[in-house]
Amino acid sequence: MPPNRSHTPGQGENDSESTPPPEQDHPAIDIVEVKLARRSGRGIRRLVTLCGTPTQLVAEYDRRLLESEPDGDGGNDGNSGDDDGDVDGDEHLTAENKEEIKRRRNREYQSYLKLIKLIPSLKERIADPREELRIIYYAQLVDGANNARSDDLSRVKSGVASLLNNRTNGAPNPPLDLDTRDGRGLQNDVTGRLLCPVIYDWDDPITRAKLRDGLDEHDAFDDYWIRCLYEGEKGDPEDVERGFLRGNLLIKTFQMIFTSPSSARGNLDAEETSEAQGRRRKAPSKRPSVAAQLRMNGQVTARAIAYAAVQLHFSLNDATHWMSDYNSFNYEEFYEFIIDFFEEDQTPEGKAAADELFNWWNQYVSGFSPTCVSTVCGHSRRLVQISEAVVTRTPATTAQSTPPKFLATDTNVE
Repeated sequence: MPPNRSHTPGQGENDSESTPPPEQDHPAIDIVEVKLARRSGRGIRRLVTLCGTPTQLVAEYDRRLLESEPDGDGGNDGNSGDDDGDVDGDEHLTAENKEEIKRRRNREYQSYLKLIKLIPSLKERIADPREELRIIYYAQLVDGANNARSDDLSRVKSGVASLLNNRTNGAPNPPLDLDTRDGRGLQNDVTGRLLCPVIYDWDDPITRAKLRDGLDEHDAFDDYWIRCLYEGEKGDPEDVERGFLRGNLLIKTFQMIFTSPSSARGNLDAEETSEAQGRRRKAPSKRPSVAAQLRMNGQVTARAIAYAAVQLHFSLNDATHWMSDYNSFNYEEFYEFIIDFFEEDQTPEGKAAADELFNWWNQYVSGFSPTCVSTVCGHSRRLVQISEAVVTRTPATTAQSTPPKFLATDTNVE
């Protein structure tokens, strides 16, 4: 097994990427508005990007905006500015490097459009000529985004452990600790099985030992067709797409994050004992769900599913705190892999398969209407509509004549 990445014990779910500027150093900024900005940012990791920042996404929008203006002042919204001539003409880059740069740019632009949909007033905020305030604004958005991710890590860590501990068959012995991820990972028979890619036979003792030791090219962290994401927690090595992203634990993880912890124990709870279910019955919460606060409108999205998959996989590992790369498993690449599973194949067959999977999700996720289905075609139309709605502006680095009021919130998110 590859050695663990170094980490500092005792940090819990603290997110090392969260580095907001000290509030006391900016007396001109209304402290209430700063807090509202953090709330607005809480949906970014859940619906927009796992690790990216608003600064990166706006920079890609600005690049397209500039390249779409032949004379430098052409009043275009950036929608057609996807010319990658600077990449194609670079003789120092391999064809593979060029394709990867183009894919990264497209991902960042799509994420920018998602960000604008999540926080509509951002279009005005990023046009604020006061660079210092823009920096503070972006920092508060990132702080809110990372805080929400940390909250979800904590919730899923205990929630997944509770679900596994209460299984009638195959429960971990000793039970998993709800408060830490110690004792999880490949060395644990239960979590190890769930982390095992379907191409390997976990029940074979020799294979299992090789996976744990990382021997003979047996790398459990170099494959994204992972058992915990499959229906019945089993997959077909000869047909890896069959049952993929239909796993019970994945559905429940999504519910823990977006609907409520109680809904995660709802319609897919046959594996729990009746005694365990009885202990868990509580009065329903009157607080709006995260999905409602984020205005998801009954639509399960590819990025929300990918985010839930990241949270589930991380909860099965033994990391002490969030890292985007742990034991050589890159969570950002994993996240993008799942998004591509829905969106990359634009053939009629690929779109139909994605439609069918979204339909399946909407039927099983509590709090989402099966009639409000997010299809690949609908997803593409929404991106076009959003990009067309982006108002014409100069790049964020250019001053505007009338600065907008700083930091009014669009969302008030848990």
